[in-house]
Amino acid sequence: MIFRRTLISIAAACALLAAPVFAADPPVVVTDLKPASPQPAADKLNPGLAVVYFHNMFKKLDEIGKIGKGKPGEPIKILDHKTQDGNVLTDNLSQGVGAKIAGFIKFDKPGKYVLQMNSNDGARFTVAGKKVLEDDGIHADEMSTPAELTITEAGWYELAVDYFQRKGTSALQLFWTVDGGTQAIVPASQYAHLKN
Repeated sequence: MIFRRTLISIAAACALLAAPVFAADPPVVVTDLKPASPQPAADKLNPGLAVVYFHNMFKKLDEIGKIGKGKPGEPIKILDHKTQDGNVLTDNLSQGVGAKIAGFIKFDKPGKYVLQMNSNDGARFTVAGKKVLEDDGIHADEMSTPAELTITEAGWYELAVDYFQRKGTSALQLFWTVDGGTQAIVPASQYAHLKN
């Protein structure tokens, strides 16, 4: 009986050692970000982000925009997109979609903002001209390495996103944690783009 219990204990210990450990990657630290200058006036802004769509079976982010001008789509109100088989973002297709998304993100106060994205397939986020998040290539839903942004001035910052979805499921979500708070989807109120 003691021998059997010992074998069970050893087996349980081996199973624990074999289980994968998913440690969170430390955030990439991004500093020296500058707000848009001049700051866009409220009457010059529309809610959400502008988007131009490209249709191709992309495999890498750098392929987007190399097949023509693309077609403007309906603005994206919030980056909280996940679908099993529906259309990608505001496009009318469910696969083979690339997107160049542009506008502004608003940081209401100075502080530490940790950004993290969930993407399926590839995505790259640039804030104030600096790459802060990237997860290229074809993959299922996957959380990126977080990026810790030091914001020294409140205001609107330029935001650019390259994204593609090849086939199957799709996702593009942007989360933030403000000054050590709880992680949440960046609210729609924090996005804007210039009126045409």
